[in-house]
Amino acid sequence: MISKILIGIILGIITGMSITTMFVPKDTVLIELFLTKITATSIITGVFCGIYAHLNNSKLQTFIVSILIGIAVFYLKYFITGHHYDPLNMGAFVGAILGGVFTIIKKIKHSVKAYNKLHIYQEKGFNN
Repeated sequence: MISKILIGIILGIITGMSITTMFVPKDTVLIELFLTKITATSIITGVFCGIYAHLNNSKLQTFIVSILIGIAVFYLKYFITGHHYDPLNMGAFVGAILGGVFTIIKKIKHSVKAYNKLHIYQEKGFNN
């Protein structure tokens, strides 16, 4: 669970800083990109998406709920701070990126597990 939360935090930082670069001047320092509301909201979204990805086994449901988590967190930020940079689209975008990455991670883990199991059966002589 901790690993998925850390993945969510790291992806939230990267996504938030990428989005923030669209709204700030070009001479902005890297630490200022990290200390913005958008990046903080993306990190929070990453934490919640990581927790949900750990608790759920369905890849499609993880993707869709991550989008909804992103929308909810960005709207909550809008209601608290009044920072209006289209919370619906930003939340859906960040949630889709995070949900897509968690879905890809689940798919890769499932494929590796199936390959390893097939390899063990082949070594035991259960070839077709």
